[in-house]
Amino acid sequence: MILLTGSFFLNSCVQSERTQQPSNDPFASLKEYGSLPEFTGYTDENKEANSSLLKSKTTIISFFFTSCGDICPKLNLVKSRIVKNHASESLRFISVTVDPLTDTPSHLREHRQLMQFTDKRWSFVRMDNDSILESFMNGMLIGYAENPQNHTARLILLDSKSRIRGYFDALDKQQVDSLESILEKVQ
Repeated sequence: MILLTGSFFLNSCVQSERTQQPSNDPFASLKEYGSLPEFTGYTDENKEANSSLLKSKTTIISFFFTSCGDICPKLNLVKSRIVKNHASESLRFISVTVDPLTDTPSHLREHRQLMQFTDKRWSFVRMDNDSILESFMNGMLIGYAENPQNHTARLILLDSKSRIRGYFDALDKQQVDSLESILEKVQ
């Protein structure tokens, strides 16, 4: 009886010790909302971009358009700061235009140069037609709006298995700080 009780006590202590150790997984406390939908588009360098580009990478996705004079410049400046603050090669940053008619690859390239967004981990992506863009945005669980001005200002976090792990308002400092604290743990 004493042996059995001692064994139970020892096992409980070992189990308790295991559960109290902090997790190295930066996504351990985050909910899983779904997975990255399959997509195909073209980067500002006119190279094909698709879901496989993001395999095994932690990714931040956002939506914008180059002629936006409202939230897009703010969103991209916040994203630029995040890119500069986190140098891990395990990170990728994708900005998808919601105005594919205007934002051709050359227009996206000009925008990137004008804004001095030079980090090669950051791709500006254009999807060929509205049905592909609509399918992608709906798959990201943010909804599609025909008017580009009605797009989201959220930064969408994907883990290295392409699972959606969070939505962070780029215009809310606390949410951006929360995102950055997660990214600090990504190796």
